[in-house]
Amino acid sequence: MNPDVPACSNRTASGPAVWKGMFMKLRMLLPSFANTVRGVAVGGCMLFAEVSAAPRIEVDQTLWDFGLATNVAAVSHAFVIRNAGDAELEINRVISGCDPCLRVGMEKTKISPGGQSALRCHLDLRALSGRVSRTVTMECNDPVQPLLVLGVTGVVVPAYQITPTEISLDMARGQRWGIAEIVPALPLHAPFSLVECSDSNLAAQVSMIASNRFILTVQASESFPRGQTFVEITVQSADPNDLPCLVKAFVHHPPDLEVLPARLRFQFKTEPQMRMFWLKQHGTEPLLLLDAIPSSDKFHCEVDPDAAGYNYRIYVTAWRLEEEGGRTHSINLKMRDPAGAERFVPVPISVEQAISAAKATGNRETGLGSK
Repeated sequence: MNPDVPACSNRTASGPAVWKGMFMKLRMLLPSFANTVRGVAVGGCMLFAEVSAAPRIEVDQTLWDFGLATNVAAVSHAFVIRNAGDAELEINRVISGCDPCLRVGMEKTKISPGGQSALRCHLDLRALSGRVSRTVTMECNDPVQPLLVLGVTGVVVPAYQITPTEISLDMARGQRWGIAEIVPALPLHAPFSLVECSDSNLAAQVSMIASNRFILTVQASESFPRGQTFVEITVQSADPNDLPCLVKAFVHHPPDLEVLPARLRFQFKTEPQMRMFWLKQHGTEPLLLLDAIPSSDKFHCEVDPDAAGYNYRIYVTAWRLEEEGGRTHSINLKMRDPAGAERFVPVPISVEQAISAAKATGNRETGLGSK
């Protein structure tokens, strides 16, 4: 018998199998056992020859549900991270599942055995709506669990329910006023009473129609600027503890004579091409379209009036534009007003630069084009 190897009492033929079975059970019962303890069979006995310390990460909860919250604030939470091992736990990296809305950070990245730290999460709800789920991934030196994924979930509701969500005024159809209903998600400290518009050409007022329900009424002035305008309306109470309510309004006030699109664009090529544009009239005294006259014989126009006879679809056909690259042409609309006076409305036409086509040809010849 080797004197350097201790003798085992009551050793039988099944002794090595028994020790091996115990060792395998320990591996299953203690996940970190395989990484910290190694067994060596000597003379039919299992000896535990090496024991090394290791960290073990634990968290108080893997999912935090913040419940129901409005979209005008933020929610914060701290996950408690503990070290249940017997070596220092190092948090190597913390990754947010959504950088724009979820900010994360560790209170301390090195945790002693038996100690703890906090993983702080700050979720910005202003751009969120409905059911929200975000994740946080932690990377650490735990040999058994090097990655830990935590979750943040909840439901985000608007602080104010606005119906319709945007007030739309089409002054071309005589629509100068509109309304929206506002219902706060939480009771206000004081009723809505103050209204401010980003454009002074739009007047607005708010009134309470029932408990916790309000009506916002807006009206555009006759001198409202031509074009398409977005107006932001701020509704609030006299109590500073109440959050302001933002309502958007869109005002469509086109000119009396509108060309859509305002410019036609053709390609630099020989083959025939066709484009179409609208001539729409919104004034009280519409003009009569007499003719559509192109500035070059390379263009041809066909006029298609609508049933009322005041709006027109104009089809423009072009051909052999291989020598027109970079040039500008026009379609001159000959109009007559109710008094019999005639006027011309030019519609510009652009042909793409010849250098673009030449460059594309050069790319194909040198093999630089797409395949």
